[in-house]
Amino acid sequence: MQLYRLVGCVLLFFVATQAVAADLSQPLPVRNFYPPMMRFFDPTPDSALRVYDPSWTFEVNQSLSSISIMDRYPNPQLLADMELYVVDGVIRHALSDHLELTMRIPVLRPFNGVFDGAIKGFHDMLGIAVGGRRMRPNNSFAYALDNGRGTAWQGRSQWELGNIELSGRYSLIAGDDWGMATLAAVKLPTASRARGWSSGSPDLALGAVLSWRLGSWFTHTEGWVIEPLLKHEPGISYSTYLRGSFIVGYRFDTLALIVQAQGGGSPYNAANVSDLGLSPLLVSVGLRGQMAGATGWTLSVIENVTQKTTQDISLAFGLSWMR
Repeated sequence: MQLYRLVGCVLLFFVATQAVAADLSQPLPVRNFYPPMMRFFDPTPDSALRVYDPSWTFEVNQSLSSISIMDRYPNPQLLADMELYVVDGVIRHALSDHLELTMRIPVLRPFNGVFDGAIKGFHDMLGIAVGGRRMRPNNSFAYALDNGRGTAWQGRSQWELGNIELSGRYSLIAGDDWGMATLAAVKLPTASRARGWSSGSPDLALGAVLSWRLGSWFTHTEGWVIEPLLKHEPGISYSTYLRGSFIVGYRFDTLALIVQAQGGGSPYNAANVSDLGLSPLLVSVGLRGQMAGATGWTLSVIENVTQKTTQDISLAFGLSWMR
């Protein structure tokens, strides 16, 4: 019941808030929801063409992900088996015609889930391997790591505060149909380290995004260098990693169809937990639209490509507006 109450409050707040024009050429607001990767910074793709508006901009992005990973079966040191509901609250404010600041506040709810049987049936129908899902009962929860060298966490099925992100966007080039902006971000370790949602240290990130429009078509290309300040835990080391995304979309009158790929390197140099060192890669397909009052919305399906270090599949819905 708590989940439905939260969604109801989000929608009530949305209805009660005045809105102005929505930018349909922005990327889909999705990211990696694989729990061990969520301990570190993962960028949500941005646009260099979004107007630097002095009004306050708000977003509420909700996602439901299915996750099932067992590392080194039959004696897994890492186990993640859950469905994960995430609400990302986003606040943006432009300080000038060239500088915008953003705060992202995620709230997490890992839980048993209800879709394991359906996912297994879908994979069987398509002849796709389901991996460790067959070794676990349907709709059960587990999130734990014990590498035998002193690094461990034990997750719980409960509401969690995620890692708060502070970021900035600074315009370098602002043309009518193309632009470039530099990006900077810091991830704060506000989530629980003991339950596996935070590294316990900040991450620093620098990036850039190039955006352009050609008639109804638009694209965004983005790259990041990310420095985790945590460098070592017993049996696991961490290093600088790269992330990037490429987005292409087509805009209709009040609707845009968007396809995007995002991925890159892993922060883990995890010789004894091999899967965590693999590079994540996600592909998303979705719609960005405009409702009455010019309030924006997004609807997305996110699928993994590597079958490791990413969620199996996510469904996401977002709302955005200004005051």
